[in-house]
Amino acid sequence: MVWTDPDPYIGIADGSYFVVPSASQLQAEITLDRLNTRKSLLSQLNDAIPGLSATSSGQSLSKHQQSALSLLESPKLAEALDLRKEPDETRRLYGSSLFGQSCLAARRLVEAGSKVVSVFWDEFGLAGMGWDTHWNHYERMKEELCPGLDMGWYGLISDLDRRGLLDDVLVVCTSEHGRTPKINAAQGGGRDHWSRAYTSRIAGAGVKRGSVVGATDKQGGDVADRPVSPKDLLATMYHLLGINHHTTIHDRGGRPLPLVDGEVIPEVLS
Repeated sequence: MVWTDPDPYIGIADGSYFVVPSASQLQAEITLDRLNTRKSLLSQLNDAIPGLSATSSGQSLSKHQQSALSLLESPKLAEALDLRKEPDETRRLYGSSLFGQSCLAARRLVEAGSKVVSVFWDEFGLAGMGWDTHWNHYERMKEELCPGLDMGWYGLISDLDRRGLLDDVLVVCTSEHGRTPKINAAQGGGRDHWSRAYTSRIAGAGVKRGSVVGATDKQGGDVADRPVSPKDLLATMYHLLGINHHTTIHDRGGRPLPLVDGEVIPEVLS
């Protein structure tokens, strides 16, 4: 490792966060000479393995190594992650949660040239703040979870739209599964894992605004109309990104496999 930071997220007095530039820069004691020496050592180690550079694994490894080094040597990443450069009004638009400020960082990364950005809900500061609401479901949804998600999503979509970027950026909000339609007997009541029905939200990049596709029964337990699979969502994402989802790829054994075994959801296209 050539850089570390024990706490890349810094909280400030108003409860909001920014990512300090040192999280994406060399530490002061790592001079360019030391970095170049480490790059030379890495190259020697790679060369010491006979035929590594001629294999697909070796070429892939080299590509990832160069990508990691380029992040350290370019100031663009640190610039994009330093949210102190944003006006206070814009930061407030996203909300003061770590998730909201991470959505703002995502917008800055897109403007800096990133092609794909992932924002995860982070249980920052208190274990159990994730969406696994097996207990105290209603309190946690009202006090911890929904406000931060709503503000972060609204801030990102609104900010992209007013900057003229929403038509070119696809935003997807989804999860690994839904929640049981019945409340369990845990403290405060909770909802457990449920894979039979749940919701995803998408916006931008040619998505029809304000449309709803599909429906569940009144308990929210099973699909009642227009079932859509995760594969269909992925195929739609590829389509909106200009990638042919019918593309065939080959595994290591040479077998042809579809890029994704799903179909585009036409109802969401504008």
